[in-house]
Amino acid sequence: MAISPDISVAMCTYNGAQYIVEQLESMAAQTLLPAEIVVSDDGSTDGTVALLKQTWERLAEHSSGVRKVKLTVLSNKTSLGVTKNFEQAIAATTKHYIFLADQDDIWFPARLETEIAQLNAGAGFVFGDAQLINESGEPLGHSLFEALALSASERTGIVSRPVDVLIKRNIVTGATAAFSRSVFEKASPFPAGWVHDEWLAMVAALTGERFAVTESLIGYRQHSSNQIGVKKNTLATRMAKLRAEGAERNARLLARITSLSERTEELGASSSAQSLIVSSMKFQQARSAYPRNRAIRWVPVLGQVLTGRYFRVSNGPRDVLRDLVQPL
Repeated sequence: MAISPDISVAMCTYNGAQYIVEQLESMAAQTLLPAEIVVSDDGSTDGTVALLKQTWERLAEHSSGVRKVKLTVLSNKTSLGVTKNFEQAIAATTKHYIFLADQDDIWFPARLETEIAQLNAGAGFVFGDAQLINESGEPLGHSLFEALALSASERTGIVSRPVDVLIKRNIVTGATAAFSRSVFEKASPFPAGWVHDEWLAMVAALTGERFAVTESLIGYRQHSSNQIGVKKNTLATRMAKLRAEGAERNARLLARITSLSERTEELGASSSAQSLIVSSMKFQQARSAYPRNRAIRWVPVLGQVLTGRYFRVSNGPRDVLRDLVQPL
């Protein structure tokens, strides 16, 4: 079994004993193996680390290829949280290309081989669709992109104009992602308020990296203990968003765009990208100041509609409706 000297895998774990064996088995069954796997455990108490090491030793006994893969396990005495834990795992890798891994998914055999081909062809950031599976590993009947209601314009736009797409919403799931080391070097340190995958994707977009999108290369497991999961975009989930309290969300979005704006100069963002970020900043500032009274809120909302910002840096009519009716 071939090993790529250019590939590192960064995986984070936290109380993942229930699923970690299946994930490791699928990683060991790749048509192309990585040179190293770095696991950062965020203080598991269910024996995840011991089971991980035992499983990898068992797999190595039956495969000369797996025996050549360097496994490094970091154990946090104090929890870092998902984003900082991934940052730590990535920082500990040493190879040119970095692939992210969750503890509970199942990789299809050609994941590494397919994505490294895109990276070797000049892409700086690769991500893709995924088959959604349940706790038992059975297909849920729809894909990740279907659950996200990914539009055709987003699918093509992420390749041709990624900043325009990502400024509105994140469509990148880290469990499917791979990128060049230079992306991480520019992205570090990860700012508060951003999840690791959306921050890495945004940095890649702002720094001119070419994006590539793949079809499903993993089974993306959905279960009650997901730290970050995805819910299908149904009428029920849309109605839940309309009823959810919005002040905290608006404050978080403002803090995120503020931290992004503080990094645009060092990232060397283009003038058009900087203009989008400024527009998003103004939009989030206005949004955070919307009155709680719905009867008068339509006035500032309409003002933002007339500026075009709901369509340039947000999700258009869907967010207009949300901002008109959700409680603040």
